[in-house]
Amino acid sequence: MGAYHEVSSVRLLSDIDHTGRTGGPMNDQATSTRAPRRLDDAIEVATQIAAAVRGIDLRRDGADSVTIRVGPSAWSATVVTRDALSIGGARTLIDRHPSGACLIVAHQISADAKDFLADHNERHPGRQWSWLDQRGELALHHGAAIGVVDRAGPAHRDPAPLPGGWRLAAPISGGPIRGRAGIGYGVALLLSPTRAPSIREVARRIGMSHGAVGTASLLLREYGLVRSDGRPQVPELFEAVAKVWQPPRVTPVRTVPSAAVAARLGAIGAADDDGWCIGGDNAALAWGAPVMSGGSRPWIWVPDLASARRAERALVVGSWDDHAAVIAVAPTPLVGTNRCPPPRPVPPEFLPTAHPVFLALELAQDPTRGREILAGWQPVETEFTRVW
Repeated sequence: MGAYHEVSSVRLLSDIDHTGRTGGPMNDQATSTRAPRRLDDAIEVATQIAAAVRGIDLRRDGADSVTIRVGPSAWSATVVTRDALSIGGARTLIDRHPSGACLIVAHQISADAKDFLADHNERHPGRQWSWLDQRGELALHHGAAIGVVDRAGPAHRDPAPLPGGWRLAAPISGGPIRGRAGIGYGVALLLSPTRAPSIREVARRIGMSHGAVGTASLLLREYGLVRSDGRPQVPELFEAVAKVWQPPRVTPVRTVPSAAVAARLGAIGAADDDGWCIGGDNAALAWGAPVMSGGSRPWIWVPDLASARRAERALVVGSWDDHAAVIAVAPTPLVGTNRCPPPRPVPPEFLPTAHPVFLALELAQDPTRGREILAGWQPVETEFTRVW
């Protein structure tokens, strides 16, 4: 979501009276005056941190609310402050705020609480929770924008360029494809180039509103990337999607997942279930891409941020200099629901690969080597239509 810079003026919030007093009329009065001040501090902190990130704007629009703008999309969120948030506290907050978008600002938020909130966001697209963990993470979740900005922590949070020319997802304010709806609709057309899926079908498959996907489809038509009969203009649409094909999160891990670990994390299922899949050179090679040799470290796509967090804890976060595999969050849910058994095994063998269209989008991120491979690649299975 863009480069994230240290903000020296960030202040930590606390629900504890620094005088140490508990109880009594004077302390009750102090508590009543601290509550709005704590909320003011929280909004100030969030505003300062957002200002340090390209493409994100956060401004107060009420006593306890802010407007968050990511690229061309904007939404209002109620601000909730906590000193520390556990999974139990997260459950309580969701019960107290049954509708609308919320932004939690806390000194620290447990990993379990973040997983719980991310899972809730996946199940309830209309009730989105974002958070600012002041130890070093801003996570924005909304129908039009999703991503994590980290300012501290292990190697996977380093703002340095990722291996292989990859970039993390960033807000998009121009061009034919903007946001999750645009990526999802564009990809759906590339997956079915001879029979265009309906807008309603795509909206259901990517978990977004019919209106958002409809707007995305109109924009693609305006740019001449969709034909009058609804079919994609190829390879032009492929090139447009390739320009914005960026994962929200990429993490090197120290261990290659075993079948048992993957099953425990919910990664294994039918090919059209939402699960993990293998990308990278190994997978492309299995589908007939003219790759000289596959990489020794698996690149594994997972469907969402919650899945990535669980995988990172189970497989242990490593560094780019010393890792056994890579865990990456897919740019669209369609990656996880269009997995394919490869023509020949790819380690780890218990996982399917990503669809060849997604493997081609990966290769397109390398402007030299990747483009040469794409030019000479026709997937070995005739049921797949080449769209690049």
